[in-house]
Amino acid sequence: MAEATTNNKTGFNTPAVVMITLAILIFVYALSLFLQGGFNHAYDLEYQAKVLNTEGGAAAEELAEQQAILDAGYRWVDEANGKVGLPIDDAKALVVSQGQ
Repeated sequence: MAEATTNNKTGFNTPAVVMITLAILIFVYALSLFLQGGFNHAYDLEYQAKVLNTEGGAAAEELAEQQAILDAGYRWVDEANGKVGLPIDDAKALVVSQGQ
Protein backbone atom coordinates (compact mmCIF):
# COMPACT_ATOMS: atom_id res chain seq x y z
CA MET A 1 0.00 0.00 0.00
CA ALA A 2 1.34 3.35 -0.90
CA GLU A 3 1.25 5.92 1.75
CA ALA A 4 0.05 9.29 0.73
CA THR A 5 2.19 11.99 2.12
CA THR A 6 0.58 15.31 2.64
CA ASN A 7 2.66 18.39 2.77
CA ASN A 8 1.03 20.88 5.12
CA LYS A 9 3.44 23.69 4.31
CA THR A 10 1.74 26.77 2.97
CA GLY A 11 4.85 28.86 2.41
CA PHE A 12 3.86 31.27 5.18
CA ASN A 13 6.47 31.39 7.94
CA THR A 14 4.41 32.61 10.92
CA PRO A 15 7.22 32.96 13.49
CA ALA A 16 9.29 35.04 11.07
CA VAL A 17 6.34 37.33 10.29
CA VAL A 18 5.61 37.81 13.99
CA MET A 19 9.25 38.61 14.76
CA ILE A 20 9.52 41.08 11.88
CA THR A 21 6.26 42.77 12.96
CA LEU A 22 7.51 43.09 16.53
CA ALA A 23 10.82 44.50 15.32
CA ILE A 24 9.01 47.11 13.19
CA LEU A 25 6.74 48.09 16.10
CA ILE A 26 9.70 48.48 18.45
CA PHE A 27 11.53 50.59 15.85
CA VAL A 28 8.52 52.87 15.31
CA TYR A 29 8.06 53.28 19.08
CA ALA A 30 11.75 54.11 19.57
CA LEU A 31 11.61 56.59 16.67
CA SER A 32 8.56 58.31 18.17
CA LEU A 33 10.34 58.63 21.54
CA PHE A 34 13.40 60.09 19.82
CA LEU A 35 11.33 62.64 17.90
CA GLN A 36 9.32 63.57 20.99
CA GLY A 37 12.54 64.14 22.94
CA GLY A 38 13.85 66.42 20.20
CA PHE A 39 10.60 68.37 20.16
CA ASN A 40 10.59 68.78 23.95
CA HIS A 41 14.19 70.00 23.90
CA ALA A 42 13.42 72.58 21.20
CA TYR A 43 10.28 73.64 23.07
CA ASP A 44 12.25 74.15 26.31
CA LEU A 45 14.85 76.27 24.51
CA GLU A 46 12.13 78.42 22.95
CA TYR A 47 10.33 78.77 26.30
CA GLN A 48 13.53 79.91 28.01
CA ALA A 49 14.25 82.41 25.25
CA LYS A 50 10.76 83.92 25.23
CA VAL A 51 9.53 83.68 28.81
CA LEU A 52 12.40 83.26 31.21
CA ASN A 53 14.98 85.57 29.62
CA THR A 54 13.08 88.85 29.66
CA GLU A 55 15.72 90.60 31.76
CA GLY A 56 17.50 92.42 28.97
CA GLY A 57 16.90 94.01 25.66
CA ALA A 58 13.89 95.82 24.27
CA ALA A 59 11.38 94.10 26.56
CA ALA A 60 13.05 95.45 29.70
CA GLU A 61 13.25 98.95 28.24
CA GLU A 62 9.59 98.87 27.23
CA LEU A 63 8.57 97.62 30.67
CA ALA A 64 10.60 100.37 32.34
CA GLU A 65 8.94 103.03 30.16
CA GLN A 66 5.46 101.74 30.93
CA GLN A 67 6.20 101.55 34.67
CA ALA A 68 7.52 105.13 34.60
CA ILE A 69 4.27 106.32 32.99
CA LEU A 70 2.23 104.51 35.65
CA ASP A 71 4.34 105.88 38.52
CA ALA A 72 4.28 109.46 37.20
CA GLY A 73 1.04 110.28 39.00
CA TYR A 74 -1.96 112.05 37.51
CA ARG A 75 -2.02 112.41 33.74
CA TRP A 76 -4.52 113.03 31.00
CA VAL A 77 -5.53 109.91 29.10
CA ASP A 78 -8.15 111.69 26.99
CA GLU A 79 -8.40 115.38 27.81
CA ALA A 80 -11.27 116.02 25.39
CA ASN A 81 -13.49 113.50 27.17
CA GLY A 82 -12.19 114.27 30.67
CA LYS A 83 -10.43 110.94 31.29
CA VAL A 84 -7.56 111.05 33.75
CA GLY A 85 -5.06 108.33 34.63
CA LEU A 86 -3.86 108.02 38.21
CA PRO A 87 -2.09 105.46 40.40
CA ILE A 88 -4.34 102.70 41.77
CA ASP A 89 -3.71 103.62 45.41
CA ASP A 90 -4.81 107.21 44.76
CA ALA A 91 -7.87 105.94 42.88
CA LYS A 92 -8.86 103.71 45.83
CA ALA A 93 -8.47 106.58 48.28
CA LEU A 94 -10.55 108.84 46.02
CA VAL A 95 -13.37 106.28 45.76
CA VAL A 96 -13.40 105.74 49.52
CA SER A 97 -13.46 109.48 50.22
CA GLN A 98 -16.33 110.04 47.76
CA GLY A 99 -18.30 107.15 49.24
CA GLN A 100 -18.36 108.68 52.75
